[in-house]
Amino acid sequence: MKAKVSRRTFITSAIGAAIASTVPFAWKSSVVARQSNAQFYRFKLGDFQMTSIGDGVLDVPAKLFAGNASPAQLSEVLQQGFQGEMLTLNCNILLVDTGTQKVLIDSGSGFLTEPTAGKLIGNLQTLQIQPTDIDAIIITHAHADHVGGLLDKSGALAFPQARYFVSKAEYDFWTNPQVDLSNIQVDEKTKQQFISAAQKCLGAIKERVTRFEREEILPGFSAIPAPGHTAGQVAIRIVSGNASMIHTADVVHTHTINLWNPSWQPIFDAAPDQAAKTRQEILSAIASKRQLMYAYHFPFPGIGYLRPRLGGGFEWEPVNWQFES
Repeated sequence: MKAKVSRRTFITSAIGAAIASTVPFAWKSSVVARQSNAQFYRFKLGDFQMTSIGDGVLDVPAKLFAGNASPAQLSEVLQQGFQGEMLTLNCNILLVDTGTQKVLIDSGSGFLTEPTAGKLIGNLQTLQIQPTDIDAIIITHAHADHVGGLLDKSGALAFPQARYFVSKAEYDFWTNPQVDLSNIQVDEKTKQQFISAAQKCLGAIKERVTRFEREEILPGFSAIPAPGHTAGQVAIRIVSGNASMIHTADVVHTHTINLWNPSWQPIFDAAPDQAAKTRQEILSAIASKRQLMYAYHFPFPGIGYLRPRLGGGFEWEPVNWQFES
């Protein structure tokens, strides 16, 4: 069963995650701002100092992640996962300090979804890191909850000293005069808002962006092709010494619905069948190799492992919290 969502339902539900790009840059969430606990978590990966930083949360209807599942099937998963019909998704930004440069993977949604998200720069400053301290930003894909934070309120670059890296396939897809979003189950006006947000952000970095085609992006960072959610989405492999981690971007959005059922299709995947195939392949590889994983929209800080789940899919095992990094 395919879920078709009207523009009114889509926007008034304060939808974020990959579909944050459907709302205009001036739009503000009507959700009351939450008081927050600490929104950063430090850990080591080999010689790299890693920090998971909260960009905030997005409230999203659960049904949007299960467009080809029945209401009864979805209800059973939500009941088993102690979740309701509206999900609260974290937006976890990974900062990697290699010792020679500070690298962000994605930039959050910036001013698109205040007051619940767009908290990256404030949380960086809590860590005594200024936007000018960021040397590089790797973009996994150009949905606005991943690239909206590239711009400040005036539309200028929020990280003016950074170099930017995005896959050539992703850049070319969104900057094409004829962007094909025919498989996304939203109306045409909403599709145009996807396109507008991506083109505005990618246009702002066009003089400073490297469009990569090879696996290696920077020393210690390599791309894993992850198409389907968008045409050129990549996951990121980070390696330091004998330690490694896979940043899965939006290969999987939730630690229940699409993790337990990789074949269930979010309605905003550009190529749903391809996205499901990508999801199964990448998650299977992570689980089989007992690979450390970083998940953009999982519960903060988004770090853990996968194991096969009885009956199919995968279970999420968060890492034990470290009080000293």
